[in-house]
Amino acid sequence: MLRRINAALFEAPAGARIEIVAESQNNNGVTDARFEYDGALLDREQILGLPGCSFTVAETHARLQAVVAFADSAPGTARYDLSEVENGVLSNLNKFTLKSDASPLIDFVIDPVEQAVAAPARRAPARRAAKGPRRKAPAKRATTKPTKKSRAKTGRRSRKTTASRRSSSRRRR
Repeated sequence: MLRRINAALFEAPAGARIEIVAESQNNNGVTDARFEYDGALLDREQILGLPGCSFTVAETHARLQAVVAFADSAPGTARYDLSEVENGVLSNLNKFTLKSDASPLIDFVIDPVEQAVAAPARRAPARRAAKGPRRKAPAKRATTKPTKKSRAKTGRRSRKTTASRRSSSRRRR
């Protein structure tokens, strides 16, 4: 699969098989393209009913060129778009030429990249060696809230809030 880096550069895994097609629009029915990769003229292919080519990504950077044909009677808005075909699906490469550009050439460089290697599966953390039976956590003490009766016995009063302390201090003045 091609990955766009900028307008003139794409990346793909070295050794990957790539299929490219040229789609024409407003070209009065004319659809013709010739492809060259890494200095070699590629065989003409029909891929999904469109003129295309297939090639294997080289080990070093290489240029892909497409030379297209415009009909003489086609308007200046006639254009060709390059797309990659992957599993029967077209992905537009955002590379095109217009008849008004006066150049029937579309080209870019493909840099090979190493294929991503799947990361090794994560290992489970090592188990601790058993030193004997584990001790149980100490039982929590049951805490009870003092009732009115128990407060009366101990003489403890409930804690006042800040607002109630302020109001009681104002009353004393």
